[in-house]
Amino acid sequence: MANLGQDNFNARIKRIKSPSNKAYFDPELQMHVPKHTSQEQIRKDIKAQKFSIIRLLISVLIGVIAVIVGQSLRYRYLEMVEVSNASLFTDILVSLFVVLLLSALLRHRRTTLRAAQLLGAVAMLLGGHNLMWAYPDELAIVYTSEYVQTVRAQTTPMTLVFRDVQIALPGHITGS
Repeated sequence: MANLGQDNFNARIKRIKSPSNKAYFDPELQMHVPKHTSQEQIRKDIKAQKFSIIRLLISVLIGVIAVIVGQSLRYRYLEMVEVSNASLFTDILVSLFVVLLLSALLRHRRTTLRAAQLLGAVAMLLGGHNLMWAYPDELAIVYTSEYVQTVRAQTTPMTLVFRDVQIALPGHITGS
């Protein structure tokens, strides 16, 4: 009985190693499996991924979503509300993990798409509080209503904020 399993295994190996086959039928998988893929085919598949604006926008959104996830986890579960080096490091570390995860799942790993993800993350770190001015009720679901109110009390709309430095965007006069 044990020899029967070995015979089946040896038969499969023989079908795989047969020089006349470019593919073989695997009865367990019920499909044809290619023996190898040529380098030309690999290069062709990589070049087949054409650049598109939609992929670029999705990559920017990956960066934005990563920062939102990082900040909400930091506030909700780590309870790090104050602006400090530790909170910034936590935001960046969690955002990096989420960017790597989402970009691997969505196959957005090219250099230009990584740059777009970085752009989205930086834009969210600097200007994400403007979303809390525009959509406070929606972001209170992601963060908490207390956090949204705290951010709105500390910032003004249409500004860029890094730590305690606020820079007004051109063409907008702030009320401070």
